[in-house]
Amino acid sequence: MHSHQVPQIGTVKVNTDAALFEHSNCFSFAMVARDHEGTMLEAASSCRPGSLHPELAEIIGIREALSWIKNKNWSSTVVESDCLGAIQAIRCSSINLSYLGRVVDECRKLLDDLESRNVSLKFVKRSANMVAHYLARYSSSIADRSWDREKVHPDLLHVLLDDLKE
Repeated sequence: MHSHQVPQIGTVKVNTDAALFEHSNCFSFAMVARDHEGTMLEAASSCRPGSLHPELAEIIGIREALSWIKNKNWSSTVVESDCLGAIQAIRCSSINLSYLGRVVDECRKLLDDLESRNVSLKFVKRSANMVAHYLARYSSSIADRSWDREKVHPDLLHVLLDDLKE
């Protein structure tokens, strides 16, 4: 069984993940966009100050991925996360007045805004989210970054190629 599934032709897959770094009181998130051949279109990561609940960090990562997608001209996108709780919180219709709830509401609004562009959320196992996982962990040592297929960091290329071999 493949841990990495490529999307249908015409669909972009965006994997997102977050990481917490307690020693430096910060968290990071990353997103990786790939086409139906598994080719990386673009990747981005960011590290922010703050000590958050892991689920909140994941939801912030999803929100940032949705904002990122809003600025692209992709016609169909699947956003994948290995945090089931984050996906369920966004899909659930109950109103939550906590900070987590505000971020969830922002995700729902972005999804509504992107409805005509066929954007969906999907839960995947960690094994199917390794590139975003690696990038989120790697981001603690670098400032906000983005890469495109011409400027892939050698370490990231190694992880991308391993992911496709599975």
